[in-house]
Amino acid sequence: MLRDGAAIRCRGVFKAYPSDAGLVPVLEDVSFDAPPAGITAVLGPSGAGKSTLLRLLAGMDVADRGSVAVLGRELVAQTARGLRSLRRDTVTFLDQRGAANLVPHLTLAQQVGGATEAAVALGLGDRLDAVVSELSGGEQARGGLAAGLARRTPLLLLDEPTAELDGGAAAALVELLQAEAQHGRAVVVATHDARLARAASATVDLSPHVAAPAASGAARVGPPGDVVLAVRDLTKRYAGRAVVEEASLELRAGEIGVLLGRSGSGKSTLLMAIGGWLAPDAGTVVVAGAASRAPRWHELSYLAQRFALLPELTVADNVSLPERLGAGSAGAANDALVESLGLAGLAQRLPARISVGQQQRVALARALTPVPRVLVADEPTSHQDARSARLVWSALRAATTAGAACLVATNDESAAGYGDRVWTIAEGCVSPFEPRGGRMRSAP
Repeated sequence: MLRDGAAIRCRGVFKAYPSDAGLVPVLEDVSFDAPPAGITAVLGPSGAGKSTLLRLLAGMDVADRGSVAVLGRELVAQTARGLRSLRRDTVTFLDQRGAANLVPHLTLAQQVGGATEAAVALGLGDRLDAVVSELSGGEQARGGLAAGLARRTPLLLLDEPTAELDGGAAAALVELLQAEAQHGRAVVVATHDARLARAASATVDLSPHVAAPAASGAARVGPPGDVVLAVRDLTKRYAGRAVVEEASLELRAGEIGVLLGRSGSGKSTLLMAIGGWLAPDAGTVVVAGAASRAPRWHELSYLAQRFALLPELTVADNVSLPERLGAGSAGAANDALVESLGLAGLAQRLPARISVGQQQRVALARALTPVPRVLVADEPTSHQDARSARLVWSALRAATTAGAACLVATNDESAAGYGDRVWTIAEGCVSPFEPRGGRMRSAP
């Protein structure tokens, strides 16, 4: 339990990171108090400094100026040993990338110890014997959250905890965090999720005063072209269990297809099979008329949930990498694409010096350089605020206007409004999706 008074007190916090152009301020004059038993939501668009602030509170980084006090301890004055003690005994920090919160070779049960309640509440009761590689991206996110909750430290810091969760899992997490706060824990969460923000007893808004762009690109321009992606009766099994079962869909040039499904439904497995990363046990995938070989770069591009940016290359060099490797030339179109995704000022920064949401948009820009015949994108807006998500959808629509077909897998049902074709996937089975009474439902 925490004593009365603020669990966290920040005054005039300033933090900057070096770049080729000099120091880049990330946090400027940030001041706030966080209650000792409640949820504090840190709000703001991608790149506003939310993750940096959490790292300062965890003692993983140190402010350049100002005061950061956690449970009465001034962190700026702490020795390295003192900060290690803080991280060991006082603070639990959960990265927004679920796999980063888990030990790869241990089972989930080993990582949560005897505190399995959180794992069960997050729908992982039947996955406790699985190691990280056997979990889907969403299951890894929930597993990391369960492991973090099991530590029982008085301060819990979570970076975008619902980014990779479907609606049901996100609601369960909100209930868990509310219960933790009621039992005396201080919870600080960086989030774009309105539900989580509403559950907070205090907020810290890092948003700059920038008008959000109007939604664009929701409608297809012109009639669709030829079929460039055809999946027929595709089945993929693991250990005898069908993860994808007899899935069929097709997409034409100029179309955005949206595949909706919860965590563990088989979305990523289907996309990896389409991309040629997994060999199906049955069925066929035809990309640009070819079924007998893996697609070439100009035919198919794959945007994974793990962005795979090269850490030693700048944003600009990561985006232009396909050209350097012989995938074709995009020329000045690269600069326009980077700017359209809100990345123009970041071109000379390294991936480690930008936010995860910005990294995701860099990976999308790379996947669209040059525009492929087919793009498959796995949860491309999972780490985006509302404004940045609209930039992503606009970039996808621009790609289809240029002749591409884009297949997007997501657990966000609002994405259906951007799709020319929409399917659901549940327990590996793909079905058409259609509206009814203002809501979306699976077609019978």
